[in-house]
Amino acid sequence: MAIFSLVYCAVTGVAAAAFVLAKSLSRDTERRRRGSETEPPTASPLIPIPFIGHLLGIIWYSVQYYTIISKKHASPILKIPIFGRTIYVARSPELMPIFHRLPRVVSLWFIEAKFTAQMGGMSDSTAKQMAENLGPGGDDKTTFTIEGLKVMHQVLGPKGGGLVEMNRDSAQILNARFNELSRTTPLEPIDLWDWVQHEITYAMTEAVYGSTNPYRDPKVEAGFWDFEGDVAKVILTGVLPNFIARKAIAGRETVVAAMRAYFDTGDWRQGSLLTRARYATMSGISTDDTARLETVNGIALLSNTVPTAFWTLHYIFSDPTLLGRIREQITSITSSEGAVRTIDFGRLKDAPLLFSVIYEAIRLRATGIGPRMILQDTVVGDEQYLLKKDSVLLIANRTLHFDGGAWGVNSQEFVPDRFVQKGPGGAFRGFGGGVNLCPGKALAMVEVAALVAMLTMRFDLIPVGGKWIEPGQDLTKVLQIAPPRDKVLVTFRCRQEAMNLSWKFEM
Repeated sequence: MAIFSLVYCAVTGVAAAAFVLAKSLSRDTERRRRGSETEPPTASPLIPIPFIGHLLGIIWYSVQYYTIISKKHASPILKIPIFGRTIYVARSPELMPIFHRLPRVVSLWFIEAKFTAQMGGMSDSTAKQMAENLGPGGDDKTTFTIEGLKVMHQVLGPKGGGLVEMNRDSAQILNARFNELSRTTPLEPIDLWDWVQHEITYAMTEAVYGSTNPYRDPKVEAGFWDFEGDVAKVILTGVLPNFIARKAIAGRETVVAAMRAYFDTGDWRQGSLLTRARYATMSGISTDDTARLETVNGIALLSNTVPTAFWTLHYIFSDPTLLGRIREQITSITSSEGAVRTIDFGRLKDAPLLFSVIYEAIRLRATGIGPRMILQDTVVGDEQYLLKKDSVLLIANRTLHFDGGAWGVNSQEFVPDRFVQKGPGGAFRGFGGGVNLCPGKALAMVEVAALVAMLTMRFDLIPVGGKWIEPGQDLTKVLQIAPPRDKVLVTFRCRQEAMNLSWKFEM
């Protein structure tokens, strides 16, 4: 979940539609000369009104429109025309490797650069710099965005050192938080979403920003979640943004001010290897734009990690049998010495069921889409479909995640063991793929696994009313994994067999 891998976290099909509408005002003559006979088949709008039916459907159903419409057609790619411009919707796992091989033609980077700058309120000069040399023929040129991505992959890769450092720090922070929770276990029910959101925010930002973490200020944390909660309005609003997206922009500016101070005072030197390396790649832009870019990075860092942790906990604690199996696997990597219980952090991967549940939670709860910009006419697939330059391609992640051909007859069901063995290639889109694979995948997965492992061993979660109820998903949110629609109130209770013991992670 990197600073330059933000579209999977924040850009929706609504934004893509807005982009298509804007581009429709400047259609080029080359596209008018080309025929449409080799393009993918055109999808009929759900709202059967000529010219504006698809647009109304997108406004009404938001990002879910593309999932709904893709399920009504068998074609691997569909065409959605809007005012003379085109959105293509891809729904076939077999096409994913093709797109992965064409990152400068079927470009995520182009959309990332545009909307990252817009989300952060960055200067025109930085926005231009972010978008330079991303298209075909730019391989041998210096590229601000791609260089940033390379640094992220290097630092968070197996040889980079940054991943081990941040995993170690976040695990120790989580353990300290659980120790505090065991001493002050609240008697009153709490909102599980609010609890997960705060704990993940605290642990991850402490690990990233170090001892002068700006998110320690409750106003900064609250400001970030105000920004994140209405980020679609920030993306889509070109007119009167301070009126339409007032709360989100106010929250963003609170975080920007804190980040500006963090960089101005040199506090970034106390941050993680990731923070220091990332700062070096931003030396060519102003401190204000650096702060704005780092504010947007919070979306990449937190916005999918929090709902992943929430849904994983919900699935595990709502199923006593599954909870017991998870505890058995964590027990197998836990050593006992007197009154001390030590979970071997390095052996979390030896709890395959835990990671399988995390992946399955992502598969079932992912609601976003993967947008790409077509920067050059290109032909894809066995059917040799033509994708035209200046069109937008959307990967229908939810359709892929429920594809019966890929996942089997139980594709609609939660199967905790599904990912104990490797899942079908191309059909799982939780972290992107190819060169656009999320650099922070391992960081986020281990963070969630550590939280779940320690929580399941030390606490029971008792739902209000005594029964776990499906809370639904808030599909008005535009991020990759939607939060719950309804509150889930639970009481934390220390497990009898975990009391009077000291718990820790061994790194």
